[in-house]
Amino acid sequence: MKFLCLLVLASSIATYGLLGDSLAVVIGAMIVAPLMLPIMGLAFSVSIGDRRAIVSTLLVSVAGIATAVVVGFLLALPIAQVKQPEAIQQIMVRTAPHLLDLMAAFVTGLAGAFALARRDVSDTLPGVAIAVSLVPPLANAGILFALGEPGLASGSLLLFGTNYVAILLTGSLVFSLMGFRRAALSPFDPRARRRSVGIALVALVVIAIPLSLTSYSLIITNKVAARTQALAATWLQGSDYRIHAVDAETADGSVNLLLLGEGPLPPLNTLEERARGSLFGRTLRVKVVESRTLELATGAG
Repeated sequence: MKFLCLLVLASSIATYGLLGDSLAVVIGAMIVAPLMLPIMGLAFSVSIGDRRAIVSTLLVSVAGIATAVVVGFLLALPIAQVKQPEAIQQIMVRTAPHLLDLMAAFVTGLAGAFALARRDVSDTLPGVAIAVSLVPPLANAGILFALGEPGLASGSLLLFGTNYVAILLTGSLVFSLMGFRRAALSPFDPRARRRSVGIALVALVVIAIPLSLTSYSLIITNKVAARTQALAATWLQGSDYRIHAVDAETADGSVNLLLLGEGPLPPLNTLEERARGSLFGRTLRVKVVESRTLELATGAG
C-alpha cells in the first residue's frame, strides 16, 4: 500500500511538473518515486535464479508502470484542450531518446545496484533516482495520450523501456558478481535466470534499433545546421546582414535560415550552388527580416 501511495504521489508531482514545464518539480518526483525498488528487486531475483520472486517483482513493476501512465492521463485529461505539447520543453525532451540515454541508464543501473548492496554507500540512492528517469517518462506518456499524441507518447515509453532494461541487466550483473546467490535461501533455478536474461537481452536489441535511428537522425540534423551556418556566414561576408537563427529540426525536413539586416542581399544562386549536395538532400529556405533605423526628435529644443 505504501508503494502504491508513493507511486501515485510521485506520478502526480511529475505530471504537474511536466505540464508546468518545471524541471525542479520533475526532479522532486524522481526522488519520491519508488519504482526503482521493484526493478532492482527483479534484477536481484534474476541474479539468484528465484523464479517465484522474478514473477512477483515483475508483476509489481508492471502494475507500477500502468499506475504512473494512468495517473498522468487522468490528471492531464481535463486540460487537454488548452495545452500544446510542442510548447512545453519538459514534455518534448522526453519524447526522442537516443543511445546516450541507454549508456547513461547502464551506468545508473550499476550505481544503483552497488548502492543497494552496500550499506556504506546507500546514501547515494537519491542521486541515482535523479540520474535515471522512470516515473517522469511514464507520466509524460499518459499526458501525451490525453493530449491525443500517441506518436510522441511512444517515444516516452521507449525512454522508460530503455532505462528499465538497462537497469535490469546491469543490476543483475552486479548482484551476481557480488555473490548473493550463495547466500540465498530459495532454490536456484538456472533455467529461470537464463530465460530472464535472454528476454532482457532481446528487449535490449529491439530497443537499440529505434535508439540508433534517433541518434543517427540527430547527428545528421546537427551536421546540417553546422554546415548551413558556415555556408551562410561565408555567403554574407561584405553584406549588412547577419544570421539570426538556423533551424534544421522542422517537421518537413527542410532547413530554415533566418537573416536580419538591410540593403541588398548577396546573390542567392551563390548560396544555392554552395549548399547543393551539402545538406543531405534537404531544402534550404531563407527568411529575411529587414531592419530599419528610426530617428526620433528627442533632442534639446
